[in-house]
Amino acid sequence: MSDFGIGIDTGGTFTDGVIFDLDQKLVISKTKVMTERENLSLSIDRCLENLVIDIRKRGNYDEVIGNIRMVCLSTTLATNAIVEGQGADVGLILIGIDLDKKYPTGHCARINGKIDLRGKIREDLDLEGAKKAIKELKPKVEAFAVSGYMSIRNPVHELDVARLIKKMTGYPVVCGHELSSDLGVYERTVTAVLNARLIPLITSLIEAVRSSIRKASIVAPLMIVRGDGSLISESVAVEKPVETILSGPAASIIGGKVLSRIDNAVIVDMGGTTTDVAVMKAGEPRITEKGALVGGWLTMVKAADISTVGIGGDSHIRVSKERTLEIGPQRVYPLAWLCDVHPHLLDELKEIHENRYFPVNSQPTTILSLIRIPEKIKLNETETSVIRQIENNSPHTIYYIARKLGKDPDLIPWERLVKIGSIHRGGLTPTDVLISSGRLKMWNIKAAETGVKIMANRMGVSKSDFTGRVLDTVYFRLFKIITETAIKDTLPIKFEEHSDVEVLLKQMFRGKREGKKFVHFSARLNVPVIALGAPVKAYFPETVKRLGAKLIIPKYSEVANAIGTVNGVVVERVRIIIKPSESGVFYVYTPEGRRMFMKLEECYEYGEEYGREYAYNRAVESGASDIEIIVKRDERYTTISGGPEYEAGKIFIEAIINVMAKGKPWR
Repeated sequence: MSDFGIGIDTGGTFTDGVIFDLDQKLVISKTKVMTERENLSLSIDRCLENLVIDIRKRGNYDEVIGNIRMVCLSTTLATNAIVEGQGADVGLILIGIDLDKKYPTGHCARINGKIDLRGKIREDLDLEGAKKAIKELKPKVEAFAVSGYMSIRNPVHELDVARLIKKMTGYPVVCGHELSSDLGVYERTVTAVLNARLIPLITSLIEAVRSSIRKASIVAPLMIVRGDGSLISESVAVEKPVETILSGPAASIIGGKVLSRIDNAVIVDMGGTTTDVAVMKAGEPRITEKGALVGGWLTMVKAADISTVGIGGDSHIRVSKERTLEIGPQRVYPLAWLCDVHPHLLDELKEIHENRYFPVNSQPTTILSLIRIPEKIKLNETETSVIRQIENNSPHTIYYIARKLGKDPDLIPWERLVKIGSIHRGGLTPTDVLISSGRLKMWNIKAAETGVKIMANRMGVSKSDFTGRVLDTVYFRLFKIITETAIKDTLPIKFEEHSDVEVLLKQMFRGKREGKKFVHFSARLNVPVIALGAPVKAYFPETVKRLGAKLIIPKYSEVANAIGTVNGVVVERVRIIIKPSESGVFYVYTPEGRRMFMKLEECYEYGEEYGREYAYNRAVESGASDIEIIVKRDERYTTISGGPEYEAGKIFIEAIINVMAKGKPWR
């Protein structure tokens, strides 16, 4: 009898689900439902309900449900929240670090305290300063991050401040040393802030999934996909949600390999908010050692080397007051979908079109939809009034809200409500453009057509011209990200906007042979493109044709992420560093602090024993069984030449012990 797994991928637009035969590597059932950001439980419930109904119809319900070994979840919600600048407001307390750089929060405080490179306390922690900072930040934030200059050598100061925060506020708190042992205090601080920002979002998602699993009478552990494609338990994911950055794309790489059975390819996953591109060689994705770059922030999260661009089926199409077309990176609800669910909105859009309403600082098709009322953030009077207009599941256009409030639409402060995740926007999207042009048949066609007419009028062009410009922009953005990712190994250049390189790339994209010109530019990709995701059939035939490559859209490509979730393994890693001191002793640095030894061999013995136990325990915590431990030692020396006072030989600089625990994600 086979073992089965349930894979769920919760994206910004759709929630995908599969029941997968883990032994035969076969899809037993699949489904795709809309993601309801204001009610994640509803999306997960519908997903599991559809899967259960399907296997009941097939007559194998008892066999399958009784042998579910795990439920696995991947998500783009963390990635999307960073790209769109959303999530909890975070208070950042820096210990001995100057406030001279940009961080992913505007709520920062600096206190005194210093630990040196060897982990020795050079300046005592300013606890009174910490108390003052916490008291000032508490009313403005929902979580905290703490970062000290050399906390990876000795985390005592970070831990003291974290304890103080929990005592004074009870809020979630993240310390920089908990997330990475690498040098690079700025990147470590950014990672800590993003982790704190994501805690409420990922916690809410996991609670929704766990509740849905219980309702479906499924008894199985819940596993979450990391950014490198490995699996972790739900408890670890709540503790370190930042590690789920690029979780969805990582799952899609695994799913793409499983579905296509191809080991060398460019894998492209297009969702509602982002398009993610990765190169797969010899069946493995490239892992970025520097850390994942998402939304302009370089993190210390080890993840698949994935290039992410803020373009998707539900990217926000905007026309500036200068009549310039802009697409993404923000995701919005498509007009066609919103008006299908809330028919009253079509009348509001028609009125906007008839009155040729063109606000200066916002978009005429913007619709506001309530997700949640903030509990810890104080709202001003106008913000509260906006929420009252759209509560009770009744979204409205900015045009309608402004009229009801008797205010100028450009003066209504709704942007902060979007940033903190209280409301979500609706607007014109590439999906609406496809529906309006007849290339996609779904939802409310009239709403899509009206939205395109409004924006074409704002731009001062015809409807067909506007449609062509939108699609051409999407095609080029996809062409650009695929080309840049494919050549990264051999030609690491960035195709920055308005650069000479981009001009050349546009010539390659157009690919027109003009007889009067001496040089013809074109691009050719020598490996296939595996395209995954719901919108790929609409965009990729044209894009890949211009790359001169073979396009593969495998069966079940629309749920590839969900398939990838149940084909991962549990992997836990730890790095132990050994360094000599000037006094002749040696220090061993672990995630919990430092230990001193007189002999180098004692360091190796302790470091390997600690690493094995730490990695093994983390793997067990992440739900692994049949655990294999792999230990690698990297010793670094420098050489000196002989002289009057010195004997030629080697000088020990440091040793790094890397320990990996790898195991099966079910028992």
